[in-house]
Amino acid sequence: MTDLLNDELNLKLLKLIVSGKGVDINVSELAKKLSKHRNTIKDRVNPLLEHKIIHKPRYPFPYLFKELPLMVISRHNFLRDEKTKYFIEYDDPIFAAFFFKEEEYNTMMISFHKNVCEHQEWYENAIKEEKIPFREEGYPSQVLHLGTGCFVKYNPSISIKLIEQNFKEGRQKSIRGYELDELSFEILKKLLRGEGIRTNENFLAKELKVHRRTIERRINALHKGGIVGRPVCRFPRLICPPEYILVKSLLEIKKQHDQILKALKSDPHIPWMIKAVTGRGGYNLVVFSTFYRIEDHLKWQEELDQRFPSCIGAIKDAYLSPTMTFSIAPDYVSSCIIKNRLKQVHGKKLVKIMKS
Repeated sequence: MTDLLNDELNLKLLKLIVSGKGVDINVSELAKKLSKHRNTIKDRVNPLLEHKIIHKPRYPFPYLFKELPLMVISRHNFLRDEKTKYFIEYDDPIFAAFFFKEEEYNTMMISFHKNVCEHQEWYENAIKEEKIPFREEGYPSQVLHLGTGCFVKYNPSISIKLIEQNFKEGRQKSIRGYELDELSFEILKKLLRGEGIRTNENFLAKELKVHRRTIERRINALHKGGIVGRPVCRFPRLICPPEYILVKSLLEIKKQHDQILKALKSDPHIPWMIKAVTGRGGYNLVVFSTFYRIEDHLKWQEELDQRFPSCIGAIKDAYLSPTMTFSIAPDYVSSCIIKNRLKQVHGKKLVKIMKS
């Protein structure tokens, strides 16, 4: 795996496919799978992209979790200025940020790092370099460190089941002003599963000035090495559909751990679930869930408590609506990893040239 990421061509290829270049929706394949005319499929696909219900397809980069195995959820009291905005949008490790008012804090942030020390140094340097204004009260409180190896559920697109159910029940009639019919849902489900997506090896070969078979071999090797997954479409907020509320919950599971985990793993409301150990509250599970309305979450949580009486202790919820979402940019974090790897390779080449 290390050899694959020390190769300049592999890194240049990754830079393209992780950002979605050379990856397209295959309308003809979808038409064949769904026994429809390609123009009919095209008429359904285009609005899904135009209304930003999904992003264009790209290769996911699961190696992110190995390169940066520490996930940090932190609360901050940031100034609302251009400097802070630039920091959140363009600093390498920041995966997501939300406007979030609790006590004296106004921002919740998710970032990825190599370890605890590296995270601390990164934040201290951000202040020293004046990427963010220095404020005594600006330091995060109750920073939550989570190991990415502790994910017990990672299924970003599972909530498509909720959308489909809400449409069938008449609770939801459109997404971002677009009314989906049965065919639109079939297409959406396939794209979120990675069906009906093609890689344009000829385009990539031309961009990188190599043979198309070289591109095929390299992508297969990167996939086999666990560096990329198969190309898929994702929701713009990755784990939360448009117009849905994201809920970050800390749970204290006191009894029946296995049974509760099994129930939550099969629940379509939950795209992410991570085991945790926290110093306060006894929380041992972090759950990211998504709901159409806040009352849906309250009802769901009550039903979970009734289903497992006396098994779930303390719960702490944070509701993150679409309007509270400042930024979610998983592809940006991935592209920064690839960019930094390329710098390392170029640096080694330069040293080699200077020594020769």
